[in-house]
Amino acid sequence: MDRLRQGKLLLHQVVLFGVLLILTGVRLLMGRWEVDLYLLWWWLGALLGFSFIFLDRLYYAFWQHPEETLSIKMKDLIARGELVKGLVSVLEERADQTKLAMRSVLFLGAWVVLGIFALTSVGAPFGRGFMLGMGLHLVFDLLADYFDRGRDVRLWFWQIRRELSEPEVRTVVWGFVILFVLIGWGL
Repeated sequence: MDRLRQGKLLLHQVVLFGVLLILTGVRLLMGRWEVDLYLLWWWLGALLGFSFIFLDRLYYAFWQHPEETLSIKMKDLIARGELVKGLVSVLEERADQTKLAMRSVLFLGAWVVLGIFALTSVGAPFGRGFMLGMGLHLVFDLLADYFDRGRDVRLWFWQIRRELSEPEVRTVVWGFVILFVLIGWGL
């Protein structure tokens, strides 16, 4: 099980750096960018945006469900000065965290609105990169949950009161992927 978790974290990093390198290469070759501080700020924004999505696990553990075993375990580890172990335990036990604020269809909708805003109105490379990083992490996790039958993609719909059919779920998943590609390409 530890290998699977390590593989998932490694895959997160490979996808992040792979997409950033491809987008950077294409934009440099097309003459849209030069190697300067703009590029550095864009990369920094993307890295922080990608990492930002992990914060919903901390929010879940500390504020949303502080009474759960995982939350108590993490608080104990942090109190003993083992911050890294505490963070790793939150990331490793993701199956126990079912109602995550940022892993929801409503948050995907909010990202689309903010992504369009960033695409059309934000000139700062950090902000554009931040939105790209957030979206990349969301689309990665959404597709991982969609294709991995061990984790139910329907957990993304926890804020919706009715049960969605398979075609509805598929439409939302692929609709978000398409919107991410269209918005992300411009960010």
